[in-house]
Amino acid sequence: MVRSLLNNFYLIFIFAIRNLKEEKLFSFISIFGVSLGVGLFLSILNSTQSAIKSMTNDIERLNPISNYEIVDKFGNPFDESVLERLNLKGIRNFPIIKINGQEENNKLTIPIYGVDSLKLLKHSNIDLKRPDLDLLLFFQNTDAVFVTDDIGKRINLKKGDEVEINANGVKRFVVAGLLDADQIPSGFYQDIGNFQEKFNYFGKISRIDVSLNENLADEVKSILPENLILQEKSSVVKNRGEILKSFKMNLYFISFIAFLVGFFMLFNTIFITVVKKREQIGVLRTLGGTKYQILMIFIFQALMLGTLGSFLGLFLGGLLGIYSSAVVEDTISTIFSPVYIKGIFRLDRYTFFAFFSGVFISFVSSIFPAIESTKVNPAETVKKGTFEIKFKKYYTAWFILGIILILIGIVLSLIDFYYKRFPYPYLSYLGVFFILVGFCASAFLYLDRVVQLMERVVKRIFKTAGFLSFADIRSSSYRFTIALVSVAISTALVVSMVTLIDSFKISLEKWINENLKADIFIKSASCSSNFCFEPLDEGLLEKIKSLKEVEAVSAFRAIKGSFNGKEILLGFGDEKVVKKYHNGNYDYRVTDSVAVSEFFKIRYGLKEGDTIEIDTPKGKVKFKIREVFTSYSNLNGFIILDNYYQKKYWDELKFTQISIYLKKGVDRDQVLKKLKELLNVAGELDIFDNHVIRKKVVKIFDKTFAITYAIQGIALIVSLLGVGNMLYAVALERRREISILKYLGTDDKLLTKIYTLSAGLIGVAGTVYGFILGYILSEIIVKVVNTKSFGWSIAFQIDLAKNLYLLIILIFFVILSGLLPIKTIKQLDPKRFVTNE
Repeated sequence: MVRSLLNNFYLIFIFAIRNLKEEKLFSFISIFGVSLGVGLFLSILNSTQSAIKSMTNDIERLNPISNYEIVDKFGNPFDESVLERLNLKGIRNFPIIKINGQEENNKLTIPIYGVDSLKLLKHSNIDLKRPDLDLLLFFQNTDAVFVTDDIGKRINLKKGDEVEINANGVKRFVVAGLLDADQIPSGFYQDIGNFQEKFNYFGKISRIDVSLNENLADEVKSILPENLILQEKSSVVKNRGEILKSFKMNLYFISFIAFLVGFFMLFNTIFITVVKKREQIGVLRTLGGTKYQILMIFIFQALMLGTLGSFLGLFLGGLLGIYSSAVVEDTISTIFSPVYIKGIFRLDRYTFFAFFSGVFISFVSSIFPAIESTKVNPAETVKKGTFEIKFKKYYTAWFILGIILILIGIVLSLIDFYYKRFPYPYLSYLGVFFILVGFCASAFLYLDRVVQLMERVVKRIFKTAGFLSFADIRSSSYRFTIALVSVAISTALVVSMVTLIDSFKISLEKWINENLKADIFIKSASCSSNFCFEPLDEGLLEKIKSLKEVEAVSAFRAIKGSFNGKEILLGFGDEKVVKKYHNGNYDYRVTDSVAVSEFFKIRYGLKEGDTIEIDTPKGKVKFKIREVFTSYSNLNGFIILDNYYQKKYWDELKFTQISIYLKKGVDRDQVLKKLKELLNVAGELDIFDNHVIRKKVVKIFDKTFAITYAIQGIALIVSLLGVGNMLYAVALERRREISILKYLGTDDKLLTKIYTLSAGLIGVAGTVYGFILGYILSEIIVKVVNTKSFGWSIAFQIDLAKNLYLLIILIFFVILSGLLPIKTIKQLDPKRFVTNE
């Protein structure tokens, strides 16, 4: 029994290896296709997971033994006197202060922590005896900090160096040593006493980590002031992960489509091998080979290609990770909070997941052509067109199945659009999958009808070349269809992404024009995200209003809030000023009403006129929703109230950003200069005009979509390789026919024309088919996936001129890929094959 199994495996192994050796080019292209898919998927997987990990590190790893944290309901610093209550109860606690600063030269945002240093060093397992840590300097010098090595590397710091950080004014720090970023969250660390003295933070802390059981948790809640809450760290980590879930899922979704193109390439390679080896399969069957052995030869061949491609993909993923990490880090740091991602190769569960995904996709891609290989009868060894003839009778059935699958996909997406059961577009993702499969199934009859439609015209124009080109396509229609599908999916990916980006950009420009109408904006220089939370000096407003060129000032404050257990953003502004200068409403009256972002309409079905309940320091308060607005600045949900309610319910009137409206005819540049001289002596403020902030918003937009351009490029490369792969296969299989043509006097120019025509037809038919698919995908991605994922809507915009331009470029490159087999054709010796005949 064992001997029989070994013999079987040996036979399968020998034939699979021989196939790989004989099809070196096909094997290489397939391996490359799989590696691109695996590498892209791995780089995105690692980047997004690292970003989520970085966002939660200060919760999980700053004090890993604690399981609860005490924070202010609205994210504000609070009085440290609560520590005395915890100490009296004998509860172990770990106080933390955190602010963000910005390193001036590299414009890098850096978290700065004030911590109980002895507890930190103890719980993080840092070796205190390391010679590169100067503990004496750290505890005695109020300027001393420990710096994590990832930040130290980025701004070129070592022990003893001095560095200036803008954090509520430019502050000087001395590096007392570098700490391992794998042990504690990225940032600067000061002893909490030194921190409070340096930043004038006396008596204030940001958070307290505590270790509690359930009974103690209830007791701690009872002794906390009303403004503080006790929450489990696990729930905080989960909520932060949820914030990035949409961002992560959509990148996976796009990379999956690119993966699919590689799937078709390997599918095509295995099928080509089956067709080319049909005679040998027939001989093997005649000599007693079983269907199981035939099946396993081609599955094993695909698994070998997939395994090699996946291994290469791991290294490629490391290289792509450098780029994707930079893009993801920049985007998330701007929209959410500073994160630090190491764009390096790591052997972890995500690596294994990406690797086995590549192997699994390779296995799935081999199943159908491998099963087809088992249906070859010995009598077919000389009938090269047998499979094509047999399969053509199923074209109509496949087309009907494809239409049914497309309709199912559209229905699933419509359900997702109208039915609010799921917070994320799971049904739309499934719907897109059905639509893709449906288009693949329908492609066989589509190409057959395109050939019928174009054949007469092309033959009339190109004569012999047209006749021979269409003869090739008809006799190898299955393989040409696979190439067409590869081109179509790449085209659809490009069309859908271009439409999404254009739609977003046009909607963003409209949003900018409606919302960024102030002439000058002011915020803290240490704040790099869309919203700042550190209040500015209250004396700024009076100084600004003292300038004769200033007509009006709107002070805005952002604080963190919660709704249905999820973190949201509360914004307070001068509604009268905003309505006057943004909407032309000079008689606006402040009422008990709020404006909410589309997030609440999309996730919770809230609309104008409904009532919403908001948490305040004085309890829950009901407000009427006066309007629903679009906000592209955050993904959490955004509620805007008038500053009157900040004073009424929060007992304070602070602000984090200032918008200035100038009188007509005033020289804006001169006012900017005055403001910088008057307000920004210590360099703690960013003061910029309307043009600068508009450029910043567009720059953020470009960074957000930068990774999609890379995905599109990879998909196109794989698709073009697939077309070249297919045409090369046709050339090899037609060596006898080509040799006879050359023997009869056909020159290389005619042969070049034949293959260019074939590629051109696939290019035109594939891109048109892909445009139809891309339009359907665009509708779903823009109107359903984007809306449900991010909580905002964008106007659907499809630029026909731009898409036509892209289609022409795609067709051109597909035609170029048709030139790949020409060299092989020119090198054929016609005497050899004619003699054999």
